[in-house]
Formats: sequence, C-alpha cells, structure tokens
Amino acid sequence: MTQSRREFLGAAVSLTALSWGAMSLGAQSQVPLPQAPMPIDPFPRQPSIGGPMPERRVSAAERMKMNQAQIKKNMTRLKEAVGELEKEFESNSTTTVLSLAAIRKTEEIEKLARDIRGLIRG
Repeated sequence: MTQSRREFLGAAVSLTALSWGAMSLGAQSQVPLPQAPMPIDPFPRQPSIGGPMPERRVSAAERMKMNQAQIKKNMTRLKEAVGELEKEFESNSTTTVLSLAAIRKTEEIEKLARDIRGLIRG
C-alpha cells in the first residue's frame, strides 16, 4: 500500500513539473507586444521657466478678512429674505394654503445660512 502511494506521489510530482516546464516554454515563445509611449507628465514636479508662479498659501486670518465682505453681503440678503417670508406668512393663511413662494423663500434662507456657515468656517 505504501508502495502504491509512493508511485502515485512520484507520478503527481513529475506531472506537475512537466506542466510547469511546458508553461514556461510557452511563455518564452510568445512575441512581446509593443509598448505604448509613456505619456508626458501633465503635472511636472518643477515649475517651467516661463510658466505661472505657484500661488502662496493664505493664512486663516487673511482668508477670514477676504470672506468678511461676502459674509456681510449674505447676511444682508438673509435679513431681507426673512423679512419677505414674514410678510408672506402675515398676508396668507398657511393653515389652508401651501404657498410655493414661501417654500422657495425658506430654501433660499437655508442656502444662505449654509453659505455663511461655510465662509465662517473657512
């Protein structure tokens, strides 16, 4: 019984070695494919001589000063939108009629508030 196992294992090992050899010969006989040319790097590591200068980094304090005008503009528009929404609610009964103008105004108020929050966070 051990003899038959040895013969089986020997045959299995020789078949495996034979198949590996055939695969390696098959791989060597293949014609290599031509390689495509390497693309030019769209983002070179060093700036070109005549190219634009890299932007300098802006500190958080400088960024807040730049955003301050936009924040004031958005705050003014937010106050106007809230006033218009109050007038809309005073003139119409919101319990019986759904006003699309009021819904649009609330969406505008939400967008302005998100914009202001984003500008404040920097």
